[in-house]
Amino acid sequence: MNICPSGKILKSNMNARNTTTRTEKLGFGMGTGNYGHGSIIKGGGRSVESNGEVGMIIKKAMISHDVEEVKNAGNELYKRGNFPEALSLYDRAITISPKNAACRSNRAAALTMLGRLGEAVRECEEAVRLNPGFQRAHQRLASLYLRLGQVDRAYHHLSHGQHNDSTELQKLQTLEKHINRCSDARKIGDWKVVLRECEAAMLAGSVSCPQIIACKAEAFLKLHQLEDADSVLVELPKIDPFPATCTKVKFFGMYCEAYVFYIRARVDMAFGRFETATAFAEKASLIDYGNMEVGTLLKHVNLVNQARVQGKDLFNSGRYSEACAAYGEGLKYNLSNSVLYCNRAVCWSKLGLWEKSVEDCNLALNIHPNYTKALMRRAVSNAKLERWGEAVRDYEILCKELPGDNEVAESLSRAQEALRLARGEPSGVIRVRAMTYSTELPPSSIRSRNH
Repeated sequence: MNICPSGKILKSNMNARNTTTRTEKLGFGMGTGNYGHGSIIKGGGRSVESNGEVGMIIKKAMISHDVEEVKNAGNELYKRGNFPEALSLYDRAITISPKNAACRSNRAAALTMLGRLGEAVRECEEAVRLNPGFQRAHQRLASLYLRLGQVDRAYHHLSHGQHNDSTELQKLQTLEKHINRCSDARKIGDWKVVLRECEAAMLAGSVSCPQIIACKAEAFLKLHQLEDADSVLVELPKIDPFPATCTKVKFFGMYCEAYVFYIRARVDMAFGRFETATAFAEKASLIDYGNMEVGTLLKHVNLVNQARVQGKDLFNSGRYSEACAAYGEGLKYNLSNSVLYCNRAVCWSKLGLWEKSVEDCNLALNIHPNYTKALMRRAVSNAKLERWGEAVRDYEILCKELPGDNEVAESLSRAQEALRLARGEPSGVIRVRAMTYSTELPPSSIRSRNH
């Protein structure tokens, strides 16, 4: 018996060409869930059925030298949702018969359910190498490549079926349409459309595609939604090993893996994580060393990081004018770096140049609206300039986001009193102001940054 991509168990001989079916279903081979008999906990790969029964199945199979018996035991565990145990039995079956394409394909099914997509692709590729006419392995590869956003590879393997799966074909056509629209929108800088098309591509089935997820992060970055860009990258699947058939596939003119590292470097730069940004840019360069965008990014990351280190050293030694110049040098290579603007704002304040400090804080907040340190620095600088209305608005926002910070609360109280006096209002009357300032922060989104 073999597991087909739809989740059915198929009886077969050793060459996996017979397609007689049984009626019971397992979990779908591509990661959705219908686990058949019993009450199964999805996602955990564990059945709530008797561990003793599962143990007996494993014990019997592990001492068997009959590849069909071991494989069928693996199929039984797969059907029950015991994917790690099923995988161990498929490993045993492959040890007995390394050239058995059906065992390789079934092992890929278990790996897929465990989220190990790179290994699943490798097993399916080995299955079709051993048996080029093995339709179920081709179908499984088509579904895997759909998840990974590799349209051409998915089409290639889907075409091997005697009867093309119309549902999978429609998904591929829809995915291709959204990727093309995304590419067109990216070229003209329409980042809202890019974001929409990325989400549509994922809905079309490309849920584990690193480059689509990275593109979504790039769109958020361009829209100055830095927290969203950062959180999206957390969703990046670890595809290890990355399928060899995908390593040289281009995405927006850049090799897929290189593009993912490229975006990670840019997001880390935006947050001031200069060391990791450098590491990601170097990885992108190693993969796609001839790409101009990658080469430019690596050069700029290094120059910005150098300027940041120099600026910090100068600041710490009290050479504030020189520190301003150093941060300005870094901004020549990355005008969208909120950290450098904020650091330079601190230097301006040390020199008593409060207007320049406010200007750089505004630039930082235009890039990163939720940048608490820039908001704090602007509030202090506005207070120094006796712009009490602006200072109060910033301190009100900070109080809302940092309710336990006594220093911020006291600063707000002083600014409110100064504003009252400036207006000539009676003592003790403090008007409640509406927080309508453009840099108002949403709840639970504060990210502090060190100089």
